[in-house]
Amino acid sequence: MCSKGRAELAGDDVIRTERLVLRRARSDDASALHRLFTNPVAMRYWSRPVHEQMEQTENWLQSMLDPPTAETDDFIVTLDGALIGKLGCWQLPDVGFMLDPDLWGRGYAYEAFTAFIERRRRLGSSHLTADVDPENEASLRLLKRVGFNETGREARTWNIAGEWRDSVYLRLDLTT
Repeated sequence: MCSKGRAELAGDDVIRTERLVLRRARSDDASALHRLFTNPVAMRYWSRPVHEQMEQTENWLQSMLDPPTAETDDFIVTLDGALIGKLGCWQLPDVGFMLDPDLWGRGYAYEAFTAFIERRRRLGSSHLTADVDPENEASLRLLKRVGFNETGREARTWNIAGEWRDSVYLRLDLTT
């Protein structure tokens, strides 16, 4: 068992925290991911619209299973064996995350994020970046809590299902 607030790094494919396991995606994750990707609350600030068909989720999952670049470090977040979200970098150093809205406010995102940051430090990354909708106040608070600093803002950077969204850019330096 891990001590409170510390992650156990179990090879390159698994990160264990006090309550969570972050692991690589598997093909049998499609149904659980589809439940998240069809949830409009979970998808409100995601970079793609809500998935309407399982095929969309399967294609997205395939991109995690067979990423187009070696610059990927993406994880499925699990609690007691159940998929509750994803966190990581589909393209380093840009980090993204999603958590089941039924579990918001319980510290899981913070726990997963701090473990992922520890991993990236151990692997020698110099920094991580994030692009967040300014209306996503909870994610901005989380990122600032784990050490990210705002580096800029830009209007109309994402068009999601016909709606323009803005960006807040953040950066976390991992070297001291």
